[in-house]
Amino acid sequence: MPLPDENRLPSDPRTLMREVDAAIKIRDIGELQRCRDSLEVKWWESAIVVMLFISGLGFIITIFKLIPSQNSALFWFVFFWFILFVLTLIAAVEFLLAKINALRRLYEINTRTLEWLVKERQEVADVK
Repeated sequence: MPLPDENRLPSDPRTLMREVDAAIKIRDIGELQRCRDSLEVKWWESAIVVMLFISGLGFIITIFKLIPSQNSALFWFVFFWFILFVLTLIAAVEFLLAKINALRRLYEINTRTLEWLVKERQEVADVK
């Protein structure tokens, strides 16, 4: 099916290259915007860390009160492993948040680099 006259591709290679380049840039800008929106700092991330700390402290106090203390060795064994579990859970969430923050910084660096490369490319194209 032939294209309508108003949508015909230009026969001039430079014009065609400019139009294709513009279409690619528009698509890339939209994709970068979606990525930036998904990586932005959310208000609830700090609340998760605080709630995790409070719930871990509550778990430790609860387990301390609920474990029967007749057998002292068993009490301290269970209590130690429960504290280790809570600390591991908190460390895992903190590690995950640190990785997300590193991805955010990497995204910002890549965005600046891409903007610089596009600017340099335009300057080179203007010189020619």
